[in-house]
Amino acid sequence: MEDYKDKIISDGKLARIVALSSFLIGTLILVTYKITNENNLVVIGFYYVLIALFLNSILFLNLLYNLFIYQKKYAFQLGNIAILLLNIPITLFYLEIVFRKL
Repeated sequence: MEDYKDKIISDGKLARIVALSSFLIGTLILVTYKITNENNLVVIGFYYVLIALFLNSILFLNLLYNLFIYQKKYAFQLGNIAILLLNIPITLFYLEIVFRKL
């Protein structure tokens, strides 16, 4: 009976780690681009956004699945989904910064 709680907690920790890592890597790419104005970083950043979108989408679907299948710790699961989804407006803001400069 405790297995599902361990899965929820493990997936939640993974979601927070992935969300924070995505944010930090994206911010590092943006700041490096702003400092150096190196256009190759735009290409790297674009591919990074695609890879991060793919990985975050898989994790989001997993969290959504857990939310409906394991309805315990509902608030904890919703919080992890919200943390993961916070990267969307941040990414859009970063893309706007880059595309305004191009």
